[in-house]
Amino acid sequence: MHDDTLYWIWLSELAGFSLRKKRKLLASLGGPEQIFRASATTVDEVLHGTGSCSSAAEGAKEISLASSWKGRNLAIAQAILSNNEKAAIKVLDPTSPYYRHIYEADEKAPLVLYYRGRLADPSIPVVGVVGSRSCTSYGRLVTKAAVSDLVGEGSIVASGLSFGIDALAHETTLACGGITYAFLPCGLHKAQPASHSDLMERIADTGAVITPYPYGREALRFRFIGRNDLLASWCNTLLVVEAGTKSGSMYTARSALSKAKQVLAVPNSLLEPKSNGTNLLLSEGARAYVNDRLVVGEPAVAPCSGEQLVTTALASRPLSTIELEAWVQIGNGPVMECLASMELAGKVSYLSDGKWHLSGGL
Repeated sequence: MHDDTLYWIWLSELAGFSLRKKRKLLASLGGPEQIFRASATTVDEVLHGTGSCSSAAEGAKEISLASSWKGRNLAIAQAILSNNEKAAIKVLDPTSPYYRHIYEADEKAPLVLYYRGRLADPSIPVVGVVGSRSCTSYGRLVTKAAVSDLVGEGSIVASGLSFGIDALAHETTLACGGITYAFLPCGLHKAQPASHSDLMERIADTGAVITPYPYGREALRFRFIGRNDLLASWCNTLLVVEAGTKSGSMYTARSALSKAKQVLAVPNSLLEPKSNGTNLLLSEGARAYVNDRLVVGEPAVAPCSGEQLVTTALASRPLSTIELEAWVQIGNGPVMECLASMELAGKVSYLSDGKWHLSGGL
C-alpha cells in the first residue's frame, strides 16, 4: 500500500502532463506504477496514438518526451511521504473507499488528497456551508440555525476554514458535538488563515482537514480555486449563506451546480450587498433555503449559544476581545454582552495580560 501511495503521489506531481492526460494513461496502463515503468514510446502511443509523426513539430515533442521521461524519479514523492509521516498526514487516492466515488464522479478531481484527522463513513451526507468573510448578523443567525439542524440530522458539515461564515460553521458544528471537515488551499503544515490554527487542530480531533496540496505548499491564488472545486465535489449539498457576486463562495456554488449538486441559497433583501450573490444564485439553478424555526421566530440555535462558542474558543487558550470576535464571529455587541454575562456568573475573568480566561472550573 505504501508503494502504491508513493507512485500515486509521483503521478500527481508529474510536471508537463495535464490531469486529463494522466487519467488517460491510468485508463490505458492500469495504475501509477505501471505508468512509471512504461517506456516513453508507450506513453507517447497512449497519448497520441500509434504511427509515425506527421510533422517536425510532433517529432520534436517525441524527442522532448523521451528526454524528460528518461530522467523521471521518485524523489519528490519520497520527500512528500517523509513529511507526511512526520506530520501525521494521511493520503487518499482513487482506490480509497473514502474517495473513490468522488474521483469517479468528477473528471477534474485530483489524483491525490492529503488529510489529517479521521474520515467518517462515506455514506454519511456531507453538506457544505460557505459564505461571506465579513458576514452580517443575519448571516450569523442563519448559519447557526442551519448548522444546528444539520448536526441534529447527522450530516457532516464542510467548509473552508476562512473568516466569517466558514469559521462560524466549523465552530457551531463543534459546539453542537458534530463532525466537520475543513478544506484548505495550502499544505497541512499550517492553517489558512494562520489565526485559525487552533480551530484547525480542534477540527482534526473529531473530523478532518483536507487539501489537494502536499506539505509545504503555500496558499497561492489559484489554489483557493482548487480548494473550492474540491469542496464542491465532496459535498452532497452546498448551502451558501451570504456572498458577493464575485466571491469565492459564488465560484464554489457555480462549481457545485456544474457538478449537478444541490445548491441552496439564503435569500435576503435586494438592498443587502452581501447577499447579491445568493439572490443571483436563485436565478441560476439554486433553491431557496428556508428555516421554519426562523420564520416563526423560534430560538435559532438553543444548544449552541454564544456562551458555548466563547467557552469552546477559550478552552484552547486565553484570548483577547479582538481574537474572540474573530473566532466566535457573533459580532461586537453579542460578544461583549456574552462576556459580561459570563464574567458576572464567574465563568470567565479578564486578567492583566489583556486576555479572557476560563474560570469557575470550566
